[in-house]
Amino acid sequence: MNKPTPFCAVPESEVFLARNNTFRNCCAADPQIISLPGQTFAQWQQDPRLLQFKKKMYNNQWPDECHRCQRQEEESGSSFRTAVNAAVDTDRNFGIWPSRWNLIFGNTCNLACWTCNEYSSSTIAQHKKTINIIPDGFVDPTDTFNTHWADLKQDVLKSYDYHEIVTLTLLGGEPLYNKAVSDFLILLDQRGLASRTRLEFHTNATKINKKLLSNNIWNYVCIFLSLDAVGKKAEWLRYGCRWSDIVSNIDFFKSVSNYTEVHCTLSILNINDLPELDAFCKSVSLPLKILLLADPKFMSILKWPGNKESITTPGYLEQHGYAYYYNLIGTQADPDSRTKLENYISQFDAIRKPLSDYDNQLYLAIKS
Repeated sequence: MNKPTPFCAVPESEVFLARNNTFRNCCAADPQIISLPGQTFAQWQQDPRLLQFKKKMYNNQWPDECHRCQRQEEESGSSFRTAVNAAVDTDRNFGIWPSRWNLIFGNTCNLACWTCNEYSSSTIAQHKKTINIIPDGFVDPTDTFNTHWADLKQDVLKSYDYHEIVTLTLLGGEPLYNKAVSDFLILLDQRGLASRTRLEFHTNATKINKKLLSNNIWNYVCIFLSLDAVGKKAEWLRYGCRWSDIVSNIDFFKSVSNYTEVHCTLSILNINDLPELDAFCKSVSLPLKILLLADPKFMSILKWPGNKESITTPGYLEQHGYAYYYNLIGTQADPDSRTKLENYISQFDAIRKPLSDYDNQLYLAIKS
């Protein structure tokens, strides 16, 4: 296939679930295109907006909504685009039926991460219900998933009719805390499809499943560990975790995977924690990938309206090799973002431990 540059195989080869069993065009696009409520997968594939987005992959220039991959490639030389391009066979059944699925099995999760929301965490949903800030009209994603899963499961299984190897990226919630995930993987094994399945887990690293992951039946296992800081700060950022559990689980994840990588969601809450996280990753021989938070925007480093030095000691990030991210702080400053951030965090004071117990510099920067 004659492919232009910067060509991206993602729209033709990969399916992304969004909130409440809708679909989206790409997990890295900003802004994203979301399917209309009630659209089936077949209907989504014919949506004019999606078809137009696919055409942009052949225009020999970066689409505006692909700026996140463009930025990552400028910084590190790789991105989600380059990873998928390297993995996809564009010469066999490309564009006929997807070979890669990002599956969100509802919102079942054991943690309440600050950069997450009720649509991806049942614990956050419960916290917001407790303090009465759950959005009006909130529909539990797990209920919606259960309603649509039977049909969607058949769409996923159809991929094995067209492709020798099918990649499943399992999301949630926390996939290793979700029985629906376990049941589906058992089904694949029973149908003799495990050896044709590449598994990709995004996990908060607090749970392990030895029964599913220790038997070497899968074609390939890739595990992305979501870590944003170390020690006590990690326990505040990904609220409900115990750092000691994460550390003890890492050896297991490395032993059962072909590839393990740490993903850090970078926000104003943890930009100053990058050097320590980087040092930890090196100590356990794991690569670290940094992903800029896009939503909620008031937590983005781009939107920070205050002085950079209120967040981080002058020269600290630069001397550890993070000048690129330091220079991004406040480049799209929103004068209201600090107030929004302070108000959001303070709403949980009655049920979560205060930030001041974990990072007083950040606490004072947000309060000032």
